[in-house]
Amino acid sequence: MKTFYIIGNPIEHSLSPKLFLHIFNRLDIKARYLPYMPLNDNTLITFLKNNIDNFSGANITLPFKINAFNLVHSNDMSSKNIKSVNCIKNVNNKLIGYNTDSYAFNKMINNIDLNLDNHSILVLGNGGTSRTVVHSLLNRTKNKIFIWGRNKKRVDSFIEEINSNQIKYFNQNFNKPLVVINCLSLNIDENSIQTILSYIPINSVELFIDLNYCETQFSKKLIGKKCNVILGLDMFIFQALKSFDIWFDNQYHNKISFQEVKALLNK
Repeated sequence: MKTFYIIGNPIEHSLSPKLFLHIFNRLDIKARYLPYMPLNDNTLITFLKNNIDNFSGANITLPFKINAFNLVHSNDMSSKNIKSVNCIKNVNNKLIGYNTDSYAFNKMINNIDLNLDNHSILVLGNGGTSRTVVHSLLNRTKNKIFIWGRNKKRVDSFIEEINSNQIKYFNQNFNKPLVVINCLSLNIDENSIQTILSYIPINSVELFIDLNYCETQFSKKLIGKKCNVILGLDMFIFQALKSFDIWFDNQYHNKISFQEVKALLNK
């Protein structure tokens, strides 16, 4: 029996075990999908090293995507360019890193049918997901992309590493309707939420995309302020289906539909 993991912290909210158990059962695949929550980067390193003989693949979520990039033995082109890994495939005890978030984010934006050239763009966060989102946006629009994070030094390093004139530290001078993309973790605290809301010109927000796929305290507050909020469920499904294809070498490609999985998760 093949074993797969979802690795992140926090992890108890994850819908990934439900999603993949459904896929395995539907396709009669002998496999299991387990959650694992490292306490820190060192715990993750130890886990991967000690279990390399015992698992076939893993999904990586916050806050370990950047560290996972440095732990695998090789990378696909997407994760190599972005330097963030959210999917690992174990091939003969060699860990190959992939970034299926980039594919999934673009699929989600296509579904929204959003013309980013008509908007100012604000990305919240400077971790692995933010890195993926910014790289994807750079290929979709020539607009400025503003970044906000709780630690300005880390944001400055983030912007310097991406090295694009399109990327700027957040300011409040927007001349177009604003699209906000939230890449912050699910468990962001109330004080941080209030700090962010004090900076965002709410009246300018045309769309708030929360890449957390379940409703958060943050998205609830935006809904309360009459903002148009889209959660990241579509992105979550697209990246999961892409991971499944990677793990099983496209043997079951299109055997499970996006619509089927979304109906399952909406129950």
